[in-house]
Amino acid sequence: MNTKIPLSEKLALEILNAKAVDIRDIDNGEKPFLYASGNWGPGYVSVKNLVGRNAIIKLLAQNLAIKISKEAPNLDIIAGNVTGGVIPAWILSEYLGSIMGRTVPFVYIRETRKKGGQKELITGIKDNPEISPGANGVVVEELVNFAQTTCNGAEALREAGYEVTNAACILFYNNPEAIKSLAKEKIEMVYLITLPQLLEVAEKHKTHSAKAINSYRDFLKDPLGWQAKRGLEPVKEGGTK
Repeated sequence: MNTKIPLSEKLALEILNAKAVDIRDIDNGEKPFLYASGNWGPGYVSVKNLVGRNAIIKLLAQNLAIKISKEAPNLDIIAGNVTGGVIPAWILSEYLGSIMGRTVPFVYIRETRKKGGQKELITGIKDNPEISPGANGVVVEELVNFAQTTCNGAEALREAGYEVTNAACILFYNNPEAIKSLAKEKIEMVYLITLPQLLEVAEKHKTHSAKAINSYRDFLKDPLGWQAKRGLEPVKEGGTK
């Protein structure tokens, strides 16, 4: 009997089958991943590398646009965080324009890994007749782990005089530290799929070993404790690698 695969499972399989998920055996000597936040972890989902896979990135963005239109209907601007959020945000602005029947301008935000400085942080917003003062922006990233860059992007928009009530991403780690940070900044996250959901699909379809999947799950339970247990300290200058 044919069983229809749920949409969330289908989308997770697209990511998994594209070999976008890498999980390292840290406890047996493999080097952990250094995230943009400066924190360490056992795995990384390279959603940003899917920009070269047109059919996949469009499928993911289209379904995320549908969710955004329902959960953040009052949005005025789509703001992509450099670098991983730029292309998904551009695609989202196009899909959202079609779904909502109006122009949804795209801008991008730079220097979101750290605060401060006097550089132009938001490109595409200055003297833009399609963007009104106080407009409501949605900060977009391809994935959100610790949410530091998401919160910094929201701060940049707010300091420029715009509102931010939502952020959006294709993959949300559901990291408890991120949930705290987003709540503190009063940001609601719209996501297509969570990392726990992705790992469930990986387990069901055996795309990764049970050991690897469980190590990633252990990290998600207590990200800071996972690092401390292994003698890993967050570094000031993060960067996924």
